[in-house]
Amino acid sequence: MGVSSASKRIVLLVGVIVVAGGLAAWWILTAARAANEGFDITDEGYYLLSYRWWDSNPLALTGVQYLYGPIFEWFGYNIDRLRLFRLFTVVVVHLLFGYSFMRWLRGRRPGMPATKLWELAGMAIILAAGGMCYAWLPQSPGYNDVVLLGALTLVSCVLWMATAVDRGDPVPFWVPVVAGLVIGVMVLAKWTSVVVIGLIVIAAVVVLAGQSWRAVARGILFALAGVAVVALVVQLFVVRLNVAVPGIVTVNKFIAGTSYSPTELLQFYWSSGIRLLGQTLRDHGLLLVATALTVIARWRWLRIAAAVLVLLALILSVRRVVVDGAAIGGSQQTATYAVTLLAAVLVAVVAAAGAVIAHRFGVTECSRLSRENTRTWVILGLLVLLPLVQAFGTNTALYTIGFNAFAAWAAVMIAVLTGIWATPIAARVTLGLVLVGSLVATASIAYTGLFRYPYRSAGHSELTVASTLPALKGLYLTPADEADYRKLAADLRPYTEPGGRPMLAFDKMAGLVLILGGRPLGEAWIAPTERARTAAGIEEVCRKGRPERAPLIILNRQISDSEITALQSCGLNFHADYQQLAPAEQTIGLQVWVPKAERGARSRG
Repeated sequence: MGVSSASKRIVLLVGVIVVAGGLAAWWILTAARAANEGFDITDEGYYLLSYRWWDSNPLALTGVQYLYGPIFEWFGYNIDRLRLFRLFTVVVVHLLFGYSFMRWLRGRRPGMPATKLWELAGMAIILAAGGMCYAWLPQSPGYNDVVLLGALTLVSCVLWMATAVDRGDPVPFWVPVVAGLVIGVMVLAKWTSVVVIGLIVIAAVVVLAGQSWRAVARGILFALAGVAVVALVVQLFVVRLNVAVPGIVTVNKFIAGTSYSPTELLQFYWSSGIRLLGQTLRDHGLLLVATALTVIARWRWLRIAAAVLVLLALILSVRRVVVDGAAIGGSQQTATYAVTLLAAVLVAVVAAAGAVIAHRFGVTECSRLSRENTRTWVILGLLVLLPLVQAFGTNTALYTIGFNAFAAWAAVMIAVLTGIWATPIAARVTLGLVLVGSLVATASIAYTGLFRYPYRSAGHSELTVASTLPALKGLYLTPADEADYRKLAADLRPYTEPGGRPMLAFDKMAGLVLILGGRPLGEAWIAPTERARTAAGIEEVCRKGRPERAPLIILNRQISDSEITALQSCGLNFHADYQQLAPAEQTIGLQVWVPKAERGARSRG
């Protein structure tokens, strides 16, 4: 007795769950294992320093400190707990997105088995794709996490709306309310998130319009209520908006004249995107051509030729990925692994376009993808654009941040794979293999990005010493770093106790301020290319009230005239009022300057 088609599909779903679930477990366990390893004193140090003083330093580029700051404080300023919290949010949001997507897609794929294995398989695939969140960024959460996870949650809300509309049911009131809550949080964390929010809102309006314009109005009102709730909660329980908003606005004014204009950003995004597309076509163009041929192959001899060509193309593409190291994570590899991921989603786009066009010209039978309604195409289009749009506002190439949302593209590949069942089997097998290959690449990228090339930190094998410093309690560092930080903390202890002393660390050494128990004077972020911004922050603080204790100054370069001038606004003359603690070679290669008055008092004591 032969095995039924339904039984085969159930076996296939079980296989998908096992493979995708295993790959998801790989990166999740790696992230959990690496949570207490390494420390980056630059970007991660900046995040954590701003969280440490979230309620007393309103000068900040974004309001993300008002989200993670209270959580960091609740965790007792424990860094590895905050990292594990980030992992928890990444897993939960991807599972929510995966379930919402598969629940919606079931209505578009009535031929799929009526079993919960369907939802579980899709959730496992999307969770596995979520490993891209750990491709290269610091392990501690930042505003990029809020925007990414918020965007996926908003899309989940749109999917719940679309499911209700498809079934002829009213949209539950809580769905737009949740969307409003998420929008409020995203805007607080990063104001440029309004770009991706706007795109998702347009999709939501299209979806709700399929029911009625009254439903659109109702959804907007409930969403606005959610935004209002966020504003009220922040105002009453976190920080007064008349304190937080002016601080954010002030910093953005500091950098307005030195940052990219919107036109310059768009030009940069376009040029870098075109270069990435060109590299992808050079490396994997044959695979795209072979995919198109498998979709439209009508005659038996052509299908055989297409299958042979796609096999050859897959071998060459895999070889290219291996030779180029295009499945390795780390900040130095973003342009390389982006080629692999873009090639995967382009295979799905080519297969989808080929299936729709081939049916229109009578080459193949009508597939589910050819019968989709406008709402479905809007949602799929949203998922295609989401990774890049949610990254808008970064001053690097869009793909460096955007591809962290690879889960959206994994969802598109699921929709295409399950929607082209009328195409030749070679096309479906090709897309299935590419999907699995992209998940393997994702797990590899996350693993290497965490263990071999963590963000501005030594690799796993070199992090062998547990730090004894209170700020880094529980973290494993290299023996050299741990000894350096401990020595610097000991040398400065007479000047850093009690904690909370103002400090300035030029440049990009916010983590040292955190380690020494200090607090920033002005912004927590100090960068070598933004000295005017740093000086403006110092002047702003001293204009409102000079600190009771003169700041300690730590330099990895010579102090500039702009910074000396800024200190004068605090009533400090750098040359007259400061003295170097010791030669730089005795203070881990850094210039450490302390107030002369205190230095003299310590010497007499």
